[in-house]
Amino acid sequence: MDNNWTINQTKELFSLVSNAVSEGKGLKSAFETMSARCGRSVNSVRNYYYSQLKMFELVPTLAADLGVTVVKSVREHFELFKEDEIDDLMRKILIGKAEGVSVRGTIASMTSSPKEALRLQNKYRSMVAHHKNKVTAMMNELSAQGIKHYNPYTKQISDGSQKSGLVKLNEYIGKLDEAEVGNFLTLLGKLM
Repeated sequence: MDNNWTINQTKELFSLVSNAVSEGKGLKSAFETMSARCGRSVNSVRNYYYSQLKMFELVPTLAADLGVTVVKSVREHFELFKEDEIDDLMRKILIGKAEGVSVRGTIASMTSSPKEALRLQNKYRSMVAHHKNKVTAMMNELSAQGIKHYNPYTKQISDGSQKSGLVKLNEYIGKLDEAEVGNFLTLLGKLM
């Protein structure tokens, strides 16, 4: 099936959406119905609907000229996360995972609303996937405080006392006498 939508299909899609809204149904029901009628995936139908809706919002007369009925949707207020909320979320999940509690379990203890739980879970996943520097900074902070936590990148638990290789090496060299340091440096030179 080609990706071109006819004006009649666009009218039908917007009519299905209008009916779904007036019946108190979700838009997904309209997308599923249109998907079955036109042979496109539900996601394709949804994406097309929102792209057309945006165009009709930008050029309001276009919908009227085409005879398309646009339902004024009541969009929910999109609540942005504050930095301290992100830090609190990440901290609780990284510590919770180290204690054997799942991400969902930790989030469930933070909220009783399924909608809010999904919002928090999506934010956690987004932070791990797209903000590695911030997550790593949180893990470093937890380590500096000696707090056991989970590393989502290595899938390992840090007891909060793990030191970096350089710190360990420095401590090791600091315990050697002068002759042992010389031997160590000679050995190191051979390895390089």
